[in-house]
Amino acid sequence: MIPITDISEAWYYRPAIPVTLSLMAGIAIGQGLPGFVFPALFIVLAAAVRLAIRLRRGQPARWSPLLTVMAAGYLAMVPWMSPAHGSNPIVHYLDTGYWRIHGTVVDAPIVRYGRTRLTLEVNRLSQEDESQPVHGRIRLTVMGEANLDPGEQVTFPAKIRPFRNFKNPGGFDYCRHMAFEGVHGSAWVKAEKIQRSGKRARFPANRMIHEARHRLAQMIDAAGSQDVADEKAVLKALVFGDRSGIDDGLRERFNRAGVGHLLAISGLHVGIVATLAFGFFRWIFSFFPPLLWRGWGRQWAAAATVVPVLAYGLLAGMSPSTQRAEFMVAVFLAALILGRTQDVLNTLAVAALVILAVFPPALFSISFQLSFAAVLAIVYGLEKIASVQEQTRSPAKRAGRRLMGFVLVSTLAIAGTAPVVLLHFNQTSVVGIAANLFLVPVVGFVAVPVGLVSAFVSLFFESVAVFGFWLGIKTLHLGLMGVNFFSGLSFAALKTVTPTLVEIFLYYLAGWALLNLRKTTIAPWVLATALCLAAGDGLYWSYQRFWHRDLKVTAIDVGQGASTLMEIPGGEVLLFDGGGYSDNRLFDMGQRVVAPLLWRKKIATVDILVLSHPNADHLNGLIYIARHFNVRELWTNEDTSTTRGYGALMAACREGDVVVRKVNAGSGKTAIGQVTLTVLHPSVDFFSRPDETDQERCNNGSLVVKATFGKTAFLLTGDIEAPAESQLVQRAGRELASTVLFSPHHGSRTSSSQGLIASVGPDVVVISAGAGNRFGFPHAEVMDRYRPAGCRVLCTAVHGAISLRSDSQEVVVRPFVDVEWPVVDKIECQTSNGQH
Repeated sequence: MIPITDISEAWYYRPAIPVTLSLMAGIAIGQGLPGFVFPALFIVLAAAVRLAIRLRRGQPARWSPLLTVMAAGYLAMVPWMSPAHGSNPIVHYLDTGYWRIHGTVVDAPIVRYGRTRLTLEVNRLSQEDESQPVHGRIRLTVMGEANLDPGEQVTFPAKIRPFRNFKNPGGFDYCRHMAFEGVHGSAWVKAEKIQRSGKRARFPANRMIHEARHRLAQMIDAAGSQDVADEKAVLKALVFGDRSGIDDGLRERFNRAGVGHLLAISGLHVGIVATLAFGFFRWIFSFFPPLLWRGWGRQWAAAATVVPVLAYGLLAGMSPSTQRAEFMVAVFLAALILGRTQDVLNTLAVAALVILAVFPPALFSISFQLSFAAVLAIVYGLEKIASVQEQTRSPAKRAGRRLMGFVLVSTLAIAGTAPVVLLHFNQTSVVGIAANLFLVPVVGFVAVPVGLVSAFVSLFFESVAVFGFWLGIKTLHLGLMGVNFFSGLSFAALKTVTPTLVEIFLYYLAGWALLNLRKTTIAPWVLATALCLAAGDGLYWSYQRFWHRDLKVTAIDVGQGASTLMEIPGGEVLLFDGGGYSDNRLFDMGQRVVAPLLWRKKIATVDILVLSHPNADHLNGLIYIARHFNVRELWTNEDTSTTRGYGALMAACREGDVVVRKVNAGSGKTAIGQVTLTVLHPSVDFFSRPDETDQERCNNGSLVVKATFGKTAFLLTGDIEAPAESQLVQRAGRELASTVLFSPHHGSRTSSSQGLIASVGPDVVVISAGAGNRFGFPHAEVMDRYRPAGCRVLCTAVHGAISLRSDSQEVVVRPFVDVEWPVVDKIECQTSNGQH
């Protein structure tokens, strides 16, 4: 290799890499800072002119191409960040009342838990005598099982709603995710209200692919009984990328075992197709002497292999991992055809470049990030570890080298994807390397080839194909036994806090330095710098987590529900309620919203859970927290519910040895460091008085807890209503006085009585309610009660998560969304000891 002395020449040694990185930078900036179209156009034009001038003069152009590509990446994101483009887009009709929606089913519906979910291409909206041609896609949820096929045209009445995020710091941007899918609204309808109005003709290629997938699915179903449903679901995923049959439990078992990558069509599957096809075509072309005389057998076989590889990619759905594998195999085959060598890292960069040029939002796709991180780590790591490439004549040593090479590849893949996995899933598998040693050969080298060969044979002999699928199912039965074994180990996987982007950068920087310690003199210095910065990062988060001296309280945005996090000086954590929907199978608030917020705050342990009362919108989010956050105690009232959610919470407490304490106004005070917790309601004898309906009894029996820290106090009230408020005022009196009041029952008109407001005398009122909730919370009359009292009212439906910090003297309020409120409000306490 010629020594490279000029930094720009080194930068362009693999030209696709800087170009791809520039495109990624432009896409990322376009997503983070939209709206600067004209400056981006100016940069494109200026850089293009600069490039043309330098090329005309015969001078090298180093930076202008990269600036051009970066600006082009920014502009490529404009249509995705501004969905209201084109003629009469669907976004103009969000939240505009009921319409009769006319549209076409785009993809195969997914049926789960009695609901059917699909994507609909809307082409017309009608309302009485009005009819509007529109364009755009919505996500349709059908209550019941709807037997709909792609291409089918349907009509139904519904409201088109916008997607809404849970507005918490660092929370998952669901609106952006759906926009990148090309879907800009949602609707739901009962199955019986859907009318079919024909079927739109599909492109022949799409129809053939759909029919092939349907036919293969039927043959796989016929090859096994209902007892092997998981095996059949996995085989469908391996053969043609259909993962609709893989439920959350099965996916979680694969992830805990560290082999979740086996469920995605990737380089392993495409490589098997290419190898089998290349071998088959070489054998076929060996019967053509003219090709052999000219030495064209390999070239013709490589050219013919492109067809089945592309066909398999289309059949599998062309996910990002499939696209990357398809492109890399295509480049390898092109090198064989042309008789040239290829640079794998440059090829990988070109694959990413092509994918991002066609679909810029792919950069933010988890599958894109995992796929390229894994391959990059493997390729770059093997290139740097020279010992893997050493040769030996001893068969035993060669076998040992291959085994060590397999272990090294698995290790590099796990290490390369670890930050991405932690960022998105907060889980790492401890048994991943061991599980891959067993499961990759069983699944990848036996089940996948058997399934793919059977799929090919199905074109000619269906009965033989069904037998092949039966063998694949039997092989996968052994594989799933391995998955169950590894995932069932108590130490199989660890839940972890979320790494920051700075920490991810330092991790990869240290990884690069380790691989280059003996290759370049700067590597040790880079490694030392990365470790020092990582130590500083650890000290910063140790202070934020354990050494802070203020009381941090966060009203979490959990939609129509309530959840409040309390971070106590010294590091102890209390969670008052967890939000939740009626059915955790459809959406687990604890897993999807509360836990990610805790992990982003580096919280892995919640010392005390407090369940105000066993209603789903307060309870269901606590179940996941109880299972995964090393909870020490659960405080509840004496209301023993028979709901499925309450039973699941109690079961989680038993499994985790969580102490369940039933508390009431007679339980006394609990001191946690400098914070004093006082239970003010319900009374000792509350649940012995059968004088209310079940729901009133449940709401009015809510725990009311006061947290006092120096001169500040926070009053958390659950769902108590006017009768309980009256009892509370009579019994507690001046003890209710608090700086911050968490409004009872989400701002319902049956709560927040004048007596309670007067007794508490809050400076700040926090209302936890969902945006656009069907109850109309918070009610206007409740707001009218708070205003005369001089309260500053914030609502999670408007402001998102509301952060409150107390230094024992004053409270600082920071809403996540600044709407008609200053970013920072300071509330001076009027008296001492929490009294106002």
